[in-house]
Amino acid sequence: MTGVLFKQLGWMVTIMMVLSLICALMLTPMLCSRLLRLNVGDTKIFQKVYGPILKVLDKIDDFYAKVLDVCVAHRWITTATALGVFVASMFLMKFVGTEFFPTNDNGRLGVTLELPIGSRVDLAKDVSQRLYKEWTEKYPEIQSFNYTVGQASSDNTFASMQSNGSHIISMNIMLSKANERKRGITEIAGMMREDLKQYPELKKALVNVGGGRGGGMSGQNTVDYEIYGYDFTKTDSVAQRLKRILENVPGAADINISRSDYQPEYHVDFDREKLALYGLNLSTAATALRNRINGTTASYFREDGMEYDIKVMYDPEHRRSIEDIENIMLYNTMGTGVRLKEVGTVTEQFYPPTIERKDRERIITVSTVIQDRPMSEVIAEAQPLIDKMDKPGDVMIQLSGSYEDQQDSFGDLAVLGLLIILLVYIVMAGQFESFTYPAIIMTSIMFAFSGIVLILLLTRTNLNVMSMIGGIMLIGIVVKNGIVLIDYINLNRERGMSIRRAVINGGHSRLRPVLMTSMTTILGMVPMAIGTGVGSEMWRPMGIAVIGGLTMSTLMTLLFVPTMYTIFALTGIRRTRKKIKKEHMKN
Repeated sequence: MTGVLFKQLGWMVTIMMVLSLICALMLTPMLCSRLLRLNVGDTKIFQKVYGPILKVLDKIDDFYAKVLDVCVAHRWITTATALGVFVASMFLMKFVGTEFFPTNDNGRLGVTLELPIGSRVDLAKDVSQRLYKEWTEKYPEIQSFNYTVGQASSDNTFASMQSNGSHIISMNIMLSKANERKRGITEIAGMMREDLKQYPELKKALVNVGGGRGGGMSGQNTVDYEIYGYDFTKTDSVAQRLKRILENVPGAADINISRSDYQPEYHVDFDREKLALYGLNLSTAATALRNRINGTTASYFREDGMEYDIKVMYDPEHRRSIEDIENIMLYNTMGTGVRLKEVGTVTEQFYPPTIERKDRERIITVSTVIQDRPMSEVIAEAQPLIDKMDKPGDVMIQLSGSYEDQQDSFGDLAVLGLLIILLVYIVMAGQFESFTYPAIIMTSIMFAFSGIVLILLLTRTNLNVMSMIGGIMLIGIVVKNGIVLIDYINLNRERGMSIRRAVINGGHSRLRPVLMTSMTTILGMVPMAIGTGVGSEMWRPMGIAVIGGLTMSTLMTLLFVPTMYTIFALTGIRRTRKKIKKEHMKN
């Protein structure tokens, strides 16, 4: 899923950059030749409207030139301070919570409730009706509420593929749009989980944000603990203890064990000798018994071009208990009837649950939904308790779920970021015909990451895939400011200026273009960062990350990059002087 998202974003950004480049090289010069006028500032209207603004901008330029002069004069202090800010921000990284994807408020809730196995369907209906009445009154945000109770028909192929039974309740709840209600979907889901704790008859209760279990790109993040082991008794015991540990960890909700309880069934053992004595065989008796319990299609009913199956089976009241099944009549080819108990034995047994396997090993999964807390904090608090847990030597616990997806995605994004940095450096090295100047410009990327960390802390936003994508976008954005500065500083040096004068004059002249490129991007991201519409939860971390990273990198580009340029340029001049001096001494 994340791979598809990366590809779509990559293609979208590539197409936009290519089109903008074509416009900048061809359309913009043509429009300038037609529309721009010389000395446009001489008109009275321009002076009256834009005159005060120009004065403010001129004062900002002069103030920046003075600050830059101080930074260049104390270049080592400036460098140490900037690097200290970067190192401090990296230490603050441990206080930033992480998650896979932000929870998307799509207004859908899926609730799955389980009563003890063997509970009558009447009890499940009663619980459903009570919850329906309570929730529709308590939560005015609910627009539609439907639920299903009981065992699905054998003809319902879709339902038969899911867990169903007389003790299982499935609910689908649709809320109003996110911008039409005050409470978010995770808040409502948390309140519903608290409500379900007041129903002692429920053995399992799951409230799934987005309609389905699991994090992905819509639901809440989940942490799955996979327990590997062959012995059912051992793994069941470890799963129960792990569940009790997670119940005491704040932020862990809807703790679920994947292995269901053992299901009851009626088992029939036929006596082949008695069957032969009554003129029956095993296949005939088994087919007849199945038809009595599950039914058989005897005919069809046609009406208005529609065809309906006519299924014949025993009434539910006559096929529930062992006595009912023992009294089922079986008929041989001669029409002679015999009761089932005369040719077989009916017993009640519990069949084992479905065996889950991964990498050819049996597993049982204990999963929990992360609620009102970063996923990284929940894992960090739970892991020491799990490590102390006494478990058999042949049983192993491994983390998976959204945490595993997060680690894989973060690793892919980190590799992608390094490749982008390398490509950007190669392009700039070819254009500047130098390895030093691109390296100086690339230092602004460090402070972009510092800005991301700081703004995530200030806004209490978790680091996730979307905010990391925003950070990767910044790699190509923040270097533009450095390119504008360094290119003009080099031009000043070619005109004969000293290094210090070239740096200060270049900063004074290029401040407005740098601020324009940065402010347009920052202001363009503000609606994304503060948006409250449907789906805004998904894109908000990206907008916040871009704003924080670009703000910090712009500030440090204006101060740190010219200072670093001065240091490297002076070092280069000293090396050149030493080289010339050695050559003169040899001569």
